[in-house]
Amino acid sequence: MKTKKGGNCHADVTCADGNTRNYDNWGGCAHQVVNRFDDPGIGPFTITWTKKDDDCDDGLCAPELALEYVGDYHVFDVSALSEEAQDNANSATLCKVGCSAPTPDSEPDSENICQETYKYNRDTIHAHQCGVPAIGKNYGPGKLDSQGPVNSAGYAGGWCGIHVVQHQKEDPAGDPASDPKANYHLDVTLYDSNEDKIGEVLGAEAPAGKPVEVNSKLPWVMLVTAQKVDADPVLFAYSDQSWAYADVAHHCNFGKYDSGNREGDCGFSC
Repeated sequence: MKTKKGGNCHADVTCADGNTRNYDNWGGCAHQVVNRFDDPGIGPFTITWTKKDDDCDDGLCAPELALEYVGDYHVFDVSALSEEAQDNANSATLCKVGCSAPTPDSEPDSENICQETYKYNRDTIHAHQCGVPAIGKNYGPGKLDSQGPVNSAGYAGGWCGIHVVQHQKEDPAGDPASDPKANYHLDVTLYDSNEDKIGEVLGAEAPAGKPVEVNSKLPWVMLVTAQKVDADPVLFAYSDQSWAYADVAHHCNFGKYDSGNREGDCGFSC
């Protein structure tokens, strides 16, 4: 976000894919005017310049940033966060690992949220940049969390996630028809596009070729199928989608067996 000579307000949003969207048509590039924008990457947000003239060495300064999906328009004091983080923040690390979330009584940890990128010269430019989560991005407990819209079924649709842990057979030589130890077992967790858990099964017996059904808030049942031997891929099916555990289109990432388990993640349209 930037202002020049007390006007010429500008903002831009750059997401992880490198695409940048510019916002130059401000409803009011002036002191204490709340300017509202809607970005497809981070959702609705506002910028307000809270100081002017003598408080800024001329021009407009001290912006406040608020995002609808982060704390329901929690107000971030950009200048204060920039000052606190000046020794640590840089454009390469701004909230890439998730900054601590604000609470009703405190601001978030400021180590990586905002930085001042330009301050006063003959053109009176004031500029800052901040790192904020994309819509639905959840960095974990106590971190900045973007909560996109949730539908009437109680989940955020779009691109959901699935995490699977496959437990090796305790007794591969046993009879899978009568001995649960002769079969694989699966832990399966489903996440919506806000990265919130919406369904889970733990320790489900998974005979070769027989799908494990995972019910959730989603309208269809997720099917996860183990096969005969360790080298066989785990198979997935949801609605009209089906794929295996190494599918690139579903962003799958599975590891090797370690201490009797292998685990991985995929995404799917929901």
